[in-house]
Amino acid sequence: MNTFYKIVISDYLQRTRSYAFLLILAISLYVAYSFVPTIDANYSTIRIGDFVGAQNSAWIGYVTAMMTSVFLSLIGFYLVNSNIQKDIDTGVGMIIATTSINNFNYLLAKTFSNFLVLLSITVCVLFMGIGLFFVRSFGYPFEITQFILPYLFITIPALFFISALATAAEVFLYRIPIVMNISFFIFFCLITSLKEVNPYLFDLFGINSVLTNMEEVVSHLNHQTNTAVSIGFSFYDTKAFGQFLFQGIHWSFAIIISRLFWIYMGILLIFISSISFHRFEIKQKIKKKKKTGLPGIIPPTKILHDIKLSELPHITPSYRIIPFIKTELLMLFRKGPRWLWLINLGGMIALFLAPMTASHQIVLPVLWFLQVGRWSDLATKEKTNRIHYFTYASYKPLLRLLPAQILAGIILSLILALPLLIRYLVEMQFLPILNIIMGGVFIVLSSVALGLLSGGKKLFEILFFMCTYTNIQRIPFTDYFGGINYGTNYLLVITLLIVSLTIISFMLRKLEIGRM
Repeated sequence: MNTFYKIVISDYLQRTRSYAFLLILAISLYVAYSFVPTIDANYSTIRIGDFVGAQNSAWIGYVTAMMTSVFLSLIGFYLVNSNIQKDIDTGVGMIIATTSINNFNYLLAKTFSNFLVLLSITVCVLFMGIGLFFVRSFGYPFEITQFILPYLFITIPALFFISALATAAEVFLYRIPIVMNISFFIFFCLITSLKEVNPYLFDLFGINSVLTNMEEVVSHLNHQTNTAVSIGFSFYDTKAFGQFLFQGIHWSFAIIISRLFWIYMGILLIFISSISFHRFEIKQKIKKKKKTGLPGIIPPTKILHDIKLSELPHITPSYRIIPFIKTELLMLFRKGPRWLWLINLGGMIALFLAPMTASHQIVLPVLWFLQVGRWSDLATKEKTNRIHYFTYASYKPLLRLLPAQILAGIILSLILALPLLIRYLVEMQFLPILNIIMGGVFIVLSSVALGLLSGGKKLFEILFFMCTYTNIQRIPFTDYFGGINYGTNYLLVITLLIVSLTIISFMLRKLEIGRM
């Protein structure tokens, strides 16, 4: 057990001291602050019919717990899903493989370290919610149990299952991380849609029992018939909404067992994964070339006499950026499994055949998200592969290498969006074309800036996934490619963001080169 605790604590300390964790924590606190809108806000997060809850302890506690359960499940997988891979990359796994710890305990330790990372963010959000009560609630008593119980039974089981799922995914899909990322995206979309079929069987996030209770409260309020539930950021005129008093729910034995079920499912996932765990006995696939007959051995003296320096081709150094762009494009196209290009091709056909609105608002962001593995380390792969000492020492790396990487990423985004661009061009709609181009530039520059800022690809993967999911849900705030937003205001905002990201990227790369 001593080894078990050491693995948990060392992993937890290592990841909570990273820039990516601190940035995600800051983003989580900012998002958590918006979970409970002010009275004069133009949006709502949880709404029952035409009513929102009065901001007492129960409403703030339950709303922040439910939204945290969904939000952290959304980004938590991408935050913790490289735990085992780090042991492989650093060689620590080879040491662990020689210890007496068995596969199940090792994977369980990794799951607990994942869970502690997510739990740390949850605790910070919990205190944020308590602070919001004292700032925004007037005339209602403070009840600490209305904060602790929802986080204990709603948020924690969901985060534990996500932590176990991230560990299991690494065991089975460690060779193809891009498939792991895409599979979770599909799983998340599936679990949010299946809960509408059976709201209690597929209630991973633990919100349906609470929402049902809220519906009952509103239905008894002046015999209201409109009790449609809206969860998520909905932008309306909230001044027209009424308020109802929510007092929390009774945590029955059946509800508690249904939440413990997800913890059990997480442990079951770890047990199944431990059977197939490679225990770091990873065989690298090496392509062996066929042996060919050796040419006749020529005496060295003959080589020296036959070489005429005057007949050798003249070496002309080239300082153009075009060869760099070609090389970066080639690496982007070759990265990842080849069958993924069949899916990309299917997405491009869908852009051409699907209705224009669906192509722009749904197909395009999903198609671009499939390239997350290609774009996530666009500007950090030199450091990952430890060749930055060579590349940064080349001729004008700031003016040649970084622009080539950015341009290659933009070219890839526009090639994928080409069918939709052609359709808009045929219909002579030039504003959507400009929006799509600006969106491709923005997402590539985001990957470069976030990669250089955090020193890895994790932060971009998390934010790109969250942005893609919210775009599919048609939330205007995260629309970076003009699928929902139009007009000069949108173009002005996206242009300012692009200019800012460009300046940040070049400043960070210049700082890196200066430290060499």
